[in-house]
Amino acid sequence: MTDMLLNRGKYNFDDFTLINYQRLMCLAIEKGYLFSDYSTGNLSVTREIVWRHDVEFSVHRALKMAKIEYDLGLKAHYYIQLHSEFYNTFEKEIYVMIKQIIELGHYIGLHFDAHFWEVKDISQLEECLSKDTEILEDLLGVRVNKFSFHNTSPELLEMNDLYYSGLLNVYAKEIRDKYRYCTDSTGIWRYERLEDVLKDDSIQYLQVLTHDGMWQDEPIAPRQRVLRCINGRAEKLSMIYDQHLLMLDQENVDE
Repeated sequence: MTDMLLNRGKYNFDDFTLINYQRLMCLAIEKGYLFSDYSTGNLSVTREIVWRHDVEFSVHRALKMAKIEYDLGLKAHYYIQLHSEFYNTFEKEIYVMIKQIIELGHYIGLHFDAHFWEVKDISQLEECLSKDTEILEDLLGVRVNKFSFHNTSPELLEMNDLYYSGLLNVYAKEIRDKYRYCTDSTGIWRYERLEDVLKDDSIQYLQVLTHDGMWQDEPIAPRQRVLRCINGRAEKLSMIYDQHLLMLDQENVDE
């Protein structure tokens, strides 16, 4: 218990609730940030923020976040995986929820898993990006013109041109040089605490990366947040199996 309490303070568990998520977005508005799509082109804008979600663990949780943003009149970026171990973009329920995120007006990008394709060079990167982009566009009925790398590595970050296969690379050197970067990767603030960054009046351009499953209803440890997504998925699959046998009037034999 003592270790849990120490970690709660050390790693700011209380930051990662949906209530605090809404508060942080309100703070960004209060500090004068314009929520952008990387291309405002508006010279009168004094502060610009790109708020990005790499959808990793739970589309259910991502949709909750999308609704918070919509209620605040904001547009964020949702980068969707095709090769996730945690959710299936082609599953009906998941597909419907992603479509709801689109209907709320948010931007959609590709969260590209170069490791799935074992990408070694630029030529292979562009070929595989084109494959995944075409599939995602056909499935969702939207134009996809941006991508983020899933599980970045030094080798991937060296592929830092602004565009590949006609898609904006949000890890491009030009973007990384322009925007201050704040992320909750692995469920902790990797570099700086977001609240501190938002309160820093010297920052003009900011890119925030959040991961859906890391934001829960109450403060818990990062691993427990991910396990909650995993267990929720398992319970849903169990329910689907039980309901399927019930519908077919088949025996559901257990121990």
